[in-house]
Amino acid sequence: MINRSRVRLGPHLVAQTTQNPNPKHPKYLKTVGAVLLAIAVILVARHYEKQKIQSQSNLPDSQAVLGAQEVQKGANYYLYEVQKGDTLFALSEKFQVSWEEMVSMNSLKEPFTLDPGQQLKIPASAKTKQQQFYDNLKKKIYAVEPGDSFVGIAQKLNISVTDLLRSNPNLESPDFIKPGQILKLP
Repeated sequence: MINRSRVRLGPHLVAQTTQNPNPKHPKYLKTVGAVLLAIAVILVARHYEKQKIQSQSNLPDSQAVLGAQEVQKGANYYLYEVQKGDTLFALSEKFQVSWEEMVSMNSLKEPFTLDPGQQLKIPASAKTKQQQFYDNLKKKIYAVEPGDSFVGIAQKLNISVTDLLRSNPNLESPDFIKPGQILKLP
């Protein structure tokens, strides 16, 4: 018996009776395409989440502390204006520093009462630096940190390099910024 894969239906019409042994588009290509598409979607989603986390990490964990002033240049403390209801313990928790250090730095005497409006030196810590960064953003300024580049600052603050350049017309060159230099923000 002869196994035919084509049957002639007419002078110009032929019908296939068996599956073509060499299909031009195998079924597995559709599956591979779907898998690659799913991987691409996952990678894009992860990249987006990573960018979102990085952009949020530049802001402080909590709301701005009322009355906080920027760290004095060259000083190892942060000036804070005491608000009604502030206590040494609450401030030590907020800024993650020892209350004993605050007592020593400010020459406070027992019973360690704080008066609203009083200027209090708080030892520099990661939280005080974070607070300084937040306060500077509110003032629309940025203090250049060691290792910063002009483009890196723009990315960190999620603003365009062009806008940052326009806000600093007196800047001699964006390639030669120094730690401690103050940049105006748009």
